[in-house]
Amino acid sequence: MAVPWISALKLAAVFLAASTAATRIDETQFSPADTIVRDVVVLGGGASGSYAAVRLKDFGKTVVVVEKNDHLGGHVDTYTDPGTGIPIDFGVITYVDLPGAKDFFARFDVPIEPLPLVPLQNKYIDFSTGLPLPNYPADEATMMAALGRYGQVIAGFVNETFPGYFNLPEQVPEDLAMPFGQFVAKYDLQAVLPFLWPFVSAVGDVLAVPTLFVIQNLNAVILNALQQPGGLFVPRSHNNSQLYAAVQQYLSTDLLLSSTVGVADRTDSSVRLVVNTPSGKKLIKAKKLLVTAAPTVDNLKKLDLDTTETEVFGKFEWSSDWVGVISHTGLPDGLDLFNVVPDSSPSSLNLPKPPFVSDIKFSGVPGLYTTTVVGAPGLNEHRAKIMVRDALDAVGDAGTLPTKHIDFEAFSDHSPLQLRVSSEELRAGFFKKLYALQGRRSTFYTGAAWTTDFTSVVWVFTEAGILPQILATL
Repeated sequence: MAVPWISALKLAAVFLAASTAATRIDETQFSPADTIVRDVVVLGGGASGSYAAVRLKDFGKTVVVVEKNDHLGGHVDTYTDPGTGIPIDFGVITYVDLPGAKDFFARFDVPIEPLPLVPLQNKYIDFSTGLPLPNYPADEATMMAALGRYGQVIAGFVNETFPGYFNLPEQVPEDLAMPFGQFVAKYDLQAVLPFLWPFVSAVGDVLAVPTLFVIQNLNAVILNALQQPGGLFVPRSHNNSQLYAAVQQYLSTDLLLSSTVGVADRTDSSVRLVVNTPSGKKLIKAKKLLVTAAPTVDNLKKLDLDTTETEVFGKFEWSSDWVGVISHTGLPDGLDLFNVVPDSSPSSLNLPKPPFVSDIKFSGVPGLYTTTVVGAPGLNEHRAKIMVRDALDAVGDAGTLPTKHIDFEAFSDHSPLQLRVSSEELRAGFFKKLYALQGRRSTFYTGAAWTTDFTSVVWVFTEAGILPQILATL
């Protein structure tokens, strides 16, 4: 039977597209010295990528890690005060005592200790006017009662949300899909918002975001750890970069630092990547690819995304997030300043709308403060720094606290952060579609977008949910 000419053209187009994808990497252009053959190539050397690479080697698999920065660690940022030699962590601060977390530090001889409880004075200030908000927060008894209600409700969703969303039903519970502002009203949780704010502010417009993406920043597992002695821990050195320096040394011959993917060819049987490195282009041939970078379309555009992947990843929204260390603030030591607004209506509940400076907090080192700025995608460093200066100027001009013209000792971009989708997408089964991409085209995924943005939780998710899938295919 003759094939209609239009069908023949369609077949030819499909064949041509497949052939182009398969042949655009010319292996003959790479010498043996520039060709790397591994079981798994890991894209990203943050918390999840570093952990996964180490554990894959434990299982006897060969790996190579491709990291765009010149060091491992991802959102771990450490500034060392030149005057005292004291390190200040201003990215990742602490770790949750979950299975395997302390063991990972121990294997790299990094001593740990419980998170020190340092008494600081909280100040709730409208950073736009510099004025303190009177009668805020509520009294401790009211706040703790609201925290109890919060904990009781979110405990009912542990199975669906920890360590990932494997058990989240396609028909997402309405409590998780509704905007967080509705959730707060339903369970009378307004009084707990000052307690939640340091954990959830990076979400941005907190009350408008689906509840799932807010409570995952302080879910029942993390809340339980907060209430346990030693439930949160830090390196004894108070330098989170110490762990990743040790991991970097361990993985040294399996690292491509300051490197990015230029071209990708992913099939159901293998992966080939052309990687731009400081010493030239390298060809990586691997059985599997593990992506740990935030899965936005822009981040992964060099991976030759297909229509299905583009459609799913294209649903994500996210925040810009800047963190830094500032000096010469004029502030007395020992203060934590939190941004609030006078509007207590249900659409605001005294929480600022992005872009905003979330907080200005004492670092523990005399004269130095840390800060966090949250905004929509595209918030740049220049604008973020202006916002911090303006906030402190307002505080000083209002006579609330003494301030000076600050200096930035360190400033780091954590964007894109807090990946999320709309309530409508959640109800339409987004996570079923997202998780269906695991293993497709020889590619697996881990990282904060797939679980909770806490290092220890990401490690548990990787260990229990992703590594077994990868190992089963090798």
